[in-house]
Amino acid sequence: MKEYVDIVLKNSKKPIDIEKIYEKVESVIQKDNESYTITIEDKRKIDKIVERGLKRIEYYQTPTGKITPIFRTSFRKGRFHGNRAGEGFVTAIMSFTDKEGKKVVREEKYSILKNDCNNAVDGDLVLVDIGGNGIKPKIERILNRNLVNVIGEVIKVGDNYFVKPIDKKKQQLTILLDEECNEGDIVSVSLEEYNENNCYVGKILRVFTHKDDAYANQLLEAFKSGMPEGFSKESLEQLKTIPDTVRAVDYKDRVNLTKLNIISIDGESTKDKDDCISLSILPNGNYLLGVHIADVAYYVEKDSPIDKDAFRKGTSYYFGGLVEPQLPKKLSNGICSLNEGVERLTKSIFMEFDGEGNLVKKSLVPGIIKSRKSMTYENVNDLLEGKEVDQDYYKYESTLRKMYELSRILRNKRMLNNAINFDKPEIIFEYDSEGHAINYKLRNKGASESLIEEFMLAANSNVSELLTEKGITCIYRIHNIPSEERLREFLKLLDVLGYAFPYSVDDILEDKELMVLLTEHIKNKGKLDNMFSTNLIKCMSHASYNTSNIGHYGTGFDNYCHFTSPIRRLADLAISRIIDECYFEKDKEKRSKNIAKWEEVAIDYASQASKMERVEEEVEKSVDLYDTAVYMSSHIGEEFQGTVICISSNGLTIQLDNLLEGRVRTRNLNGDYTYDNSKFTLVSNSGDEDYYIGDRLKLRLVDVDISQKSVDFEVIEKIKENRIKNNQKVYKRQAI
Repeated sequence: MKEYVDIVLKNSKKPIDIEKIYEKVESVIQKDNESYTITIEDKRKIDKIVERGLKRIEYYQTPTGKITPIFRTSFRKGRFHGNRAGEGFVTAIMSFTDKEGKKVVREEKYSILKNDCNNAVDGDLVLVDIGGNGIKPKIERILNRNLVNVIGEVIKVGDNYFVKPIDKKKQQLTILLDEECNEGDIVSVSLEEYNENNCYVGKILRVFTHKDDAYANQLLEAFKSGMPEGFSKESLEQLKTIPDTVRAVDYKDRVNLTKLNIISIDGESTKDKDDCISLSILPNGNYLLGVHIADVAYYVEKDSPIDKDAFRKGTSYYFGGLVEPQLPKKLSNGICSLNEGVERLTKSIFMEFDGEGNLVKKSLVPGIIKSRKSMTYENVNDLLEGKEVDQDYYKYESTLRKMYELSRILRNKRMLNNAINFDKPEIIFEYDSEGHAINYKLRNKGASESLIEEFMLAANSNVSELLTEKGITCIYRIHNIPSEERLREFLKLLDVLGYAFPYSVDDILEDKELMVLLTEHIKNKGKLDNMFSTNLIKCMSHASYNTSNIGHYGTGFDNYCHFTSPIRRLADLAISRIIDECYFEKDKEKRSKNIAKWEEVAIDYASQASKMERVEEEVEKSVDLYDTAVYMSSHIGEEFQGTVICISSNGLTIQLDNLLEGRVRTRNLNGDYTYDNSKFTLVSNSGDEDYYIGDRLKLRLVDVDISQKSVDFEVIEKIKENRIKNNQKVYKRQAI
């Protein structure tokens, strides 16, 4: 019935009353069924559809009571993204059916000035009047505020104590404490009572102290970047109803996979195990790969308190040796974690591949597994390299070698499809008992990490295909082509440095020559390798989530979603629910209703997952910069060698040979300098050294400001200048 109401409202150029809607719906249905007459029950259904549409801001009701689609008005529902200045923008998702009958989902952005924010704070769901004809967009009202806890500093005004939020995007909030505390404490408060004009009464949940709490500073950096904290009281109550073990009732409608030779491979410290794998060789010689994913949706009911917290957080946050989980530990480390030797519920996808990596068939089932062995990346890498490992690994050696064999086949097939692969080492800090970064190591991707990566990519791609083939809404993981402007700038940089690439930007974007650029042209340039890779990464578009599919440029897949990490990612949890309600559901009527429902709500999950992923990235980046500053603060006065990876009018960005980064400010260089952006050069106005991207420098660490996360060097001498034109080699296009 809803599609008829939508058709009527879409075709009505003016708002119409409810009686007119009844009449026009009857007329539309009669085109297919001449004998149809609208009933009282049908009118009640239409009333509910209109009421729900108004509540969801799909429809708008005029002052005279008439109804029209929201897209015909100047109003939009969207998420407010505030900045530290108190202004921001609203992202609104518009969905409509085009002339060809195809559903189109489009994201629109509207800038909002500070005086037009109407007390909205970052993250609010709002109704925005987009204006037009010279009228600027403004927020009409706040529809939903997803705030639970706020981190801030205790201040005293008169006899009252308040909390000033650390996150400057939320400093429009006034939080009055109903208890006495220490001025200057950094605290987490729950917002217990709302008055008006962003005024709340807060209750202290946790006190952070710089002196006594280990990792306190990393936590504060994370909170400054907007990381949400904790779980609601209702969530903690809900945890009491969740079992610790798989029960007999949980076996219903599930495939018993406990006899399979299933293992997991994770980092040494991993407690939340989302995925397990299995592999067998079929009589026809093909590989049968099983990827078994924790069935989190079974335990986290939609719209329950835990689910609302998961939506609010959007992801788990890993930073500075700590984790702020999306789900409470009873779930993430307990009943949902695919731990060794215990039964666990899964959604398991089986994929049969031939010897060339072609998919022969696939199936997705609800299952029960029992992992035989929880392995670590380090031990599996050692085994595959022929090094000694614990004896209990050797019984799986044959399977692991077959797994690695299949993973190489799948990877080579992806590379032939022009997938992009940046294999950069990861910096892992080591901490003392107080949480201070005292050392670090570089972790390179080994055989086992690549193995798991390929299997998860295959699972994600094939789940996306299964949903798409059945006409089920999918929350796609999308990745657009690289930025044309940034790529043009990168090719200009290569040209200036004497490494001109023989293909144009159009060649790269249309014929996918980026892997030729990455794997042939800028590799094996010695100390310039990391500099070139770092600058090329900046050209890449940001991946995100959407219900409209444009493919995933980086993986090389036309169909891709995130399914394999429901413990720590909202999008994966939503996909798990979509599978339950739309793919596994056997009742045709329920299935049809669920598909229609997810067509409406999936975009909200996609938008929230994309937004909170950006927050997680900002948290990780901020804490990494903090840890870098802490570690380098004990090395002031020491000498280092590094490469110039970026130049601006403010100075040089340096990547040390140990891959940590810092800067040489213009004021720490001799004389006066001007930046020439046409040649990526900092030019001396007094005849001193000019500086070029790629220059190798000997440096001295002169200052570290931990509070500003800045690491400053001075140049001792230039080891090698990078402005000499090199012989250019023409590369033929070939499959990688």
